[in-house]
Amino acid sequence: MIHYPRHHTTRYMKFTALTLAIALLMTACGGGKKRDKQEASTPTKTEQVGKVHFFLETSASMGGYLNGGTTFKDVVSDVVTKANQLRPVSLNTISGKTQPVSGDVNTFVAQMATTPLATGKSSELHKIFREVGERAKGNDVAIFVSDCILSFPDADIKRDPEVNRNNASSTLKNSIYDQFATFSKQGIGATVLAYTSPFNGTYYTYQNQKQKLAGEQRPFYIWIIGKQSLVGTFAGQLLESLSTTPAKRLDFGAAGALKAYDLLFSANKSGDWRAERNNVTEIEMGRKAKPVEFAIAVNLNALPGYAQEETYLQKNLNVAVDNGAVKLVKVQRKAALNTDRMSDREQKLLSQNTHVLTFHVDNLFDETATVTLKLPVRFDSWYTNWSTMDDRTATGRQGKTFALEHLMTGVREAYQTSGNEFAAMSIKLSKN
Repeated sequence: MIHYPRHHTTRYMKFTALTLAIALLMTACGGGKKRDKQEASTPTKTEQVGKVHFFLETSASMGGYLNGGTTFKDVVSDVVTKANQLRPVSLNTISGKTQPVSGDVNTFVAQMATTPLATGKSSELHKIFREVGERAKGNDVAIFVSDCILSFPDADIKRDPEVNRNNASSTLKNSIYDQFATFSKQGIGATVLAYTSPFNGTYYTYQNQKQKLAGEQRPFYIWIIGKQSLVGTFAGQLLESLSTTPAKRLDFGAAGALKAYDLLFSANKSGDWRAERNNVTEIEMGRKAKPVEFAIAVNLNALPGYAQEETYLQKNLNVAVDNGAVKLVKVQRKAALNTDRMSDREQKLLSQNTHVLTFHVDNLFDETATVTLKLPVRFDSWYTNWSTMDDRTATGRQGKTFALEHLMTGVREAYQTSGNEFAAMSIKLSKN
């Protein structure tokens, strides 16, 4: 037997222990054939709304909503009070120009019940939206309440009683378009909540004729305007707390086409493949190979609320492949995933997204292929049924707003021209 000096034996034992530790560490870090090179990103901090700037339109046409017991007063009081619980609210009235309201939210709610507020002249909505939008900068959000009747100034109507009807689809619509196109370029979006309420007072037709109404149901609208990444979340929080659900809702986005995604490397995975730099590589294909499915996580917070619905995404997401056949098989909110077996870094990827989209690879005709995903911009059109071009009779205006279709069309066109897709992404696939 050969006897080694004691210090040699000690060095040998230390070396052996170090070698074993390194081997164990490499195994723990994912050794084996199908290792993933996907790097986890640090979750981004959630943005918070700064202040909420509330505006109540007080042109004379709004007076009937404030007389007697009306749904309008109930809803507006509720909105102001609940919004103030979410973030600090500054209060304003607006017709020709903005007028700050002194006192707190409780004082304002009491004023709606006891003080004549709607005494201003006919308002030009595009100018009002400009003033409201000036407050919706940075992380601040603006709430604007109005009957949303498009109109020229009183003097123009006096000169030509048909000026509103003859020019609603051109001059008035394009004035609205111009203002919201500016918002869109600034990344400012809008959510519209539509309600109806008894109206007790003087109604002004498109010709400025006065008609006394007693309890006739009239529409009104609440606009939430601000940075698109904040508006959707804030509107959702506000709606959850309100006592009265709106009859309709419409979301206008300003975020541009979403291009970012995170390829998940175990969630909903089927078949043999690996994740490498956000692409699906080393895919095993053939008769004996297992069916291949992969999933990506996407953050759709910046999209309008209806465009985040699972059914909408399943129906409208276009999937195209240049050298193969791939189809969308499942759309899930991230909360629907079981994360028990996910690694920490995959959970970090998931945490900064809202949805998971799972795809099935039917075939690859070449060594590589590119999957292109596009979600086209589509807006709801319920407002066409809420619009009239002749409001001089109860039948003509029942449940409708003069020229609402042209107002909403102007807004819709402003956002559609900024990008015709909510999302546009591409994923590379390659065989083993």
